[in-house]
Amino acid sequence: MDSNNQFYKLAIVPRGRRLWTYMAAILEVTEMDQGKPFPLKRFLVNFQTHLDCGRVENVPEGYRLTRIGQDYFQARYQAGNTQCIERAAVEQMIRSIRSGVGEGEWVALT
Repeated sequence: MDSNNQFYKLAIVPRGRRLWTYMAAILEVTEMDQGKPFPLKRFLVNFQTHLDCGRVENVPEGYRLTRIGQDYFQARYQAGNTQCIERAAVEQMIRSIRSGVGEGEWVALT
């Protein structure tokens, strides 16, 4: 990830499928889905369940997905998953994270 990129986050964290989509987009733009660390708390305050389940681990650079986490979040793209997300929706959310434009109120990531 280019550290010069300006990202935006939703002022109010969504719920349900929109949250799952938002999380997938965050993991992709930060390259956490590829195993890279990122200070995830810049986007989300509460992801304790993922820490407790071993999907995310605390590292000196921030947080990183574990192999379990990578598999867990990738499985959300599979039909039949109870938390199934659509690729097109994730791509739209990625555009919003990068531009600050989209459904909801977007604020610059600090």
